[in-house]
Amino acid sequence: MRAAGKRKKKKSIFLRIALVAFSVYVVVMLIQLQLEVSEKQKVYAQQIVDAERINKENEGLEEQIENYAMYLETKAREQNMARPGETIYEGIPGN
Repeated sequence: MRAAGKRKKKKSIFLRIALVAFSVYVVVMLIQLQLEVSEKQKVYAQQIVDAERINKENEGLEEQIENYAMYLETKAREQNMARPGETIYEGIPGN
């Protein structure tokens, strides 16, 4: 009977050691996963900031495109150019 009792106790110690080792492994993995999640959240937040900046730049470029025709017309008029078929009248100073 003593042999059976000692044998049972040895299994119990091995089982406890295995359980502790598994518990440590699980805790370490949870910590590692939490660190990965926080790192991914930082990357995601930075990507959102970058996307907002790019959207603002795109809006500015769209405004420039919309106003480009007016810009070209202004520059052409400064150089005394006209559209085809358009007549330009200049006033004479003093009259």
